[in-house]
Amino acid sequence: MSTEILLTVEDAAARLKISKHTLNRWRVTGEGPPFIKYGPRLVRYREEVLEAWADARTRGSTSPTR
Repeated sequence: MSTEILLTVEDAAARLKISKHTLNRWRVTGEGPPFIKYGPRLVRYREEVLEAWADARTRGSTSPTR
């Protein structure tokens, strides 16, 4: 059995300190973190993937990346 932690949309939004609405919009536009979709309304986020996604967006400046 896997020990991965799956987060609900509410939990993932809280972890990222954003609104659930923003996370839902990002999921539709493809801007947000990768997710698992078990059914039409059942979405989960892997904790380690969510953290890696956030870490990849760490910047030292507001200038565009090269």
